[in-house]
Formats: sequence, C-alpha cells, structure tokens
Amino acid sequence: MKRPTFLQGIVIALGFAVTGAAVFSTLTLVYASSFILKALITGFAGLYVIYLLARSEERTGRVTVPVLWLAGAVLTWLLAPGIMPFLIAHVATVWLIRSLYFHSSVLPALLDLALCALSVVAAVATARHTHSVLLSIWILFLLQALFVLIPEVIRSNRVERATSLDEGFDRALRTAEAAVRRIHTVS
Repeated sequence: MKRPTFLQGIVIALGFAVTGAAVFSTLTLVYASSFILKALITGFAGLYVIYLLARSEERTGRVTVPVLWLAGAVLTWLLAPGIMPFLIAHVATVWLIRSLYFHSSVLPALLDLALCALSVVAAVATARHTHSVLLSIWILFLLQALFVLIPEVIRSNRVERATSLDEGFDRALRTAEAAVRRIHTVS
C-alpha cells in the first residue's frame, strides 16, 4: 500500500465537490437541504475513511475502525443539533483516524488537528460567502489533502535520541565489563 499523495487528495476533492454539488442541487427539490447536507457529509466522510484505511500500511483495526466510525456516524446523526456540530464531529473522526494510522507522534497529530480546524473554518466561510456547495466541499477536502505534507518531525528526533541512548548504554556496558575484567584479573 502506498501512502496518500497530495495529487490523490486533489482528485478526491474535485470528485467530492462535483458529486456533492450535483447531488445537492438535484435533491433539494425533494428533500430538506439540512438532510441532504448531513447525508453528503456522512457519505463523503465514510468514503474518505475507507480511502485512508486503504492507503494505510497499518494492518490493525481494519474492521474495527469502520464499525466504530459507522456507530459514531449514527450517534452523530441522532445527537448533533445542527450542521456545524455534525460537520465538526465527522472531521474530528477523520482526524482521529489519520492520527492513528499516519502519524507516529503528538506534534504531527496536533498539526493535523490544526489543519482540520482550518479546513472547517475555510469551508464554512466559503459557504457563507459564496453559497456554493461545490466550492465549500472543494475547499474542505483540498485543505484535508495537505495532511500528507505534515512532516514526521518527532520520528527522526526520537530515532536520533534512541541511537545516542544506545551508544551511551553500550559505552557504559563496555566500561563496566572492563572494570569487572580488571577486578577479576587482580583477584
């Protein structure tokens, strides 16, 4: 499995934006727009979670995560009082899954959380300013695609620290062995 790329994120953003705009404009003739928005958010979040799991090299949780996501989506559908808490809950779930499957430390996960918050704010601002579902979805997922550019800063520091600790331990072990040999040869 290959890690997600920014280009794949752009393609997903474009596909979701075009599909979402077409579905929204078509179904608003029959259903309430809040219902359609919730359905689109849930559907796109579910597809994005499947995409993330398919691109992850991690093997654990491949059944558990989708089941837990689905349970969370149903609870969110039932308990979220409006579109904003609903959207935030789904984006937070996506962030949690990305943090578990793609980030090895806290700092990259926090940067990803900031990116998620920025994507929600930008999408809501776009929706309020342009009243365009296409542009709002495009902005949300385009910013989400940037998560692949978050560096794994802590991982390299942790490896360097572990190497220096190992070297220090090895040096201390050699010193102790030499001391034991000297004691043994003196007695």
